[in-house]
Amino acid sequence: MTRDCAWDRPSIRGAFLNSFLRTMTRLHGPDFLQRAAAARRQIREIDAAGLKALMADGGYLIDVREAEEFEAGHIWGARHMSASSLPKQAPLILEDRTHPVAVICSRGNRSAIAALELQALGYSSVVSLKGGLRDWPEALVRSPAYGP
Repeated sequence: MTRDCAWDRPSIRGAFLNSFLRTMTRLHGPDFLQRAAAARRQIREIDAAGLKALMADGGYLIDVREAEEFEAGHIWGARHMSASSLPKQAPLILEDRTHPVAVICSRGNRSAIAALELQALGYSSVVSLKGGLRDWPEALVRSPAYGP
């Protein structure tokens, strides 16, 4: 017996994605997706296996989603640094500008822009998780305020 899940319906997924894209455009400006695409051409993206290897080697993992998104679920070991606070927080948290840094977000757009910004700040070994957390195969850790 198969269970009917609302998310499996294309109309539900499509409505959600359209709403999500409208929200991202409103929050980040009308050229947000174009800026993300341009950033991708200037940075290096890695897949989940590459991110696991970077983490195993001690690389920094920075989650640039908003605080509420981070608290609702994040990769274990990730540090939260919202994209808007990156220029101020990065030098305080990421002191070694040659140390490998992976930047993540929900879909890979904000992390691509943030990775490019970190490169502009002088960080030499920055990557972004291609596809964002939607392509991360493991469970996310929830902050205590959000419960089990």
